[in-house]
Amino acid sequence: MLCWVLILLFVGFLKAQENPVVIYAQVGGTVTLPRYRVEGNADNVYVNWYLHAFSLYSNNQAFMFVITGHVCLSFLAREMKTHADLLSDFSLQISPVQHSDFEIWRCVQHVLLTTSEKTYKLYHDLSPFPDTIYTSYSSSTVDIPCSLFSNIPWSVLKESGLRGAGWSFTPLSDPKSTQSLLSLSVDPVVRWNITQGANNTIKVKGRELKDQDLSIRNLPVSENIRGVYTCDLKLNTKTLSSEVTVEVLKVSSSGGSRVYEGQSVNLTCTLGHQHSSDFEVKWSCSSCSFISSLKPPHPSSLSIPEVKVKDSGRWTCELWKNEKKLTSVVLSLKIVKAPVDIWLCVAISGGVVGFILLLVIVIICIRRHRQVNVHFDTQSGFIHPQQNQKGFYKT
Repeated sequence: MLCWVLILLFVGFLKAQENPVVIYAQVGGTVTLPRYRVEGNADNVYVNWYLHAFSLYSNNQAFMFVITGHVCLSFLAREMKTHADLLSDFSLQISPVQHSDFEIWRCVQHVLLTTSEKTYKLYHDLSPFPDTIYTSYSSSTVDIPCSLFSNIPWSVLKESGLRGAGWSFTPLSDPKSTQSLLSLSVDPVVRWNITQGANNTIKVKGRELKDQDLSIRNLPVSENIRGVYTCDLKLNTKTLSSEVTVEVLKVSSSGGSRVYEGQSVNLTCTLGHQHSSDFEVKWSCSSCSFISSLKPPHPSSLSIPEVKVKDSGRWTCELWKNEKKLTSVVLSLKIVKAPVDIWLCVAISGGVVGFILLLVIVIICIRRHRQVNVHFDTQSGFIHPQQNQKGFYKT
């Protein structure tokens, strides 16, 4: 007898899923499967919700049951009760949405001898991906992911209320400045178009979309791309969004990539802002001896008082968190001996400058020493040094 019941329920399930209503949701979010009103007295309407062919919820407490496999459990399944419930109008609200909820749902309503059914197909939102992407100057480009989790044709998306989609960018250095990067067009082909007036420091490219992949592809890496990227999918009833933060690791040398032996050099490895204490920096060098003298944890800035030729090579800075390597960046540092002619020019130049300064000082001292008061003799027309006059004058 139970088998016949299961068969009948399964047949009804197959018939009901021919034209399901498409509803989109995101894991961890909230979604409501609406109950369409039917004619008749609301007090005499009995509502049953089914997951696949199995009855899950009913507004008739006396006949509420769940069938999982071949096991019949009375009342509500405790596992389902924790994240789904009937609303006052007997619509079904699921919160938080779980991976197991992306299935076929069916609402069956009974008014006296009349029965009506509505089937819903719950599609996964956007695919989950890491909250933060770490890249570095050692990578020429980076992809920023966004895609539809389910294999939903674009025709179905448009029929189910797709109004548009877009990418926007908020720089880490200015959280209040959000800029539009890309917008979606669906006719005659589905493609990303660069938004008019988009920030030209973010070198995004428009492209035609062949599948459910909405990602930004081949974004050139630079300091300018540090920020939060938001992928929006706009529907009639809601907007599905996903965010990812892009961090760029950079290493720089105070003396450039070519340094003369004996100079002091500072090497700095940074994300462009102060990172939290659970991040760790690790330095390595292929041939230098300076790193071996450092004790972990390594500082993000290295100060080398006097570089040597053997310190030449590839200096690598790695960023770690919770014993996991996030990204790394490489700096090729070349240490060369200063040519003899350079030092000779420096010595000669220093000597000439010193001689000129000494000569200027001597001239100034002589001129001050010879400076005396003079007077003009009106009779002879000559200027004579004025000598101190002592005694009395006869008038």
